[in-house]
Amino acid sequence: MKIAQNARKLVNYINSLKTFETFYMDEQFCYNHIGALLVDITLQAGLNYNTVVKPRVQRVLLNYPEANTVNKFQDLINELGLEKIIKWKNDIKLNRLKGIIDFAIRNNINTCVDFKIYLIQEKNRKNFLELNGVGPKTVDYTLKLLNVDTVAVDRHIYSFVELAEIPTTDYHVTKKVVEYAADFLEVPRSSMDYSIWHYMSQNDRSQDKNSKLQLELELI
Repeated sequence: MKIAQNARKLVNYINSLKTFETFYMDEQFCYNHIGALLVDITLQAGLNYNTVVKPRVQRVLLNYPEANTVNKFQDLINELGLEKIIKWKNDIKLNRLKGIIDFAIRNNINTCVDFKIYLIQEKNRKNFLELNGVGPKTVDYTLKLLNVDTVAVDRHIYSFVELAEIPTTDYHVTKKVVEYAADFLEVPRSSMDYSIWHYMSQNDRSQDKNSKLQLELELI
């Protein structure tokens, strides 16, 4: 099976890297504040996480800890305005976040636990994908932040897999290659995802290769 062969190839590449570190789940963050979670998943596509996304997520967590449910976060938006809460003016991202909040309300999703239970069901993931601006990466990224063991393929993972000289022509195939590699190495899939992200983020290694797959904005 080609996916398994490429996963073995990826494992060999990882083992050849002297500076690659594996970060396990207890070293990662799992949300219980759905307002901050929704800000994270909305802003993360196409933006620098550490300098743009993370400060705004932390702003919500630190300044509005009580807005930890969809209903409370919506009340906060009604009171202060979303633009002020997250210090953001781009209408595309603001409208996308509002759309996800409306989706959550329609589907009785009020907490992070509710969202996790909802997205575990395949039919519900398909419903989430129908939202404007939500692609397979957003779904997997959300699940990962809700402590589901999965891989969200972003530009860092595409570039890392390409550095291993493995084709990256399809989101779902690339995801399986990385997940199988994690299985072969006997580490959680989410840990593999974060470990690759961390490795590629150091000195922005993803920019070392002029990848043809600049899909961050397309797959979100």
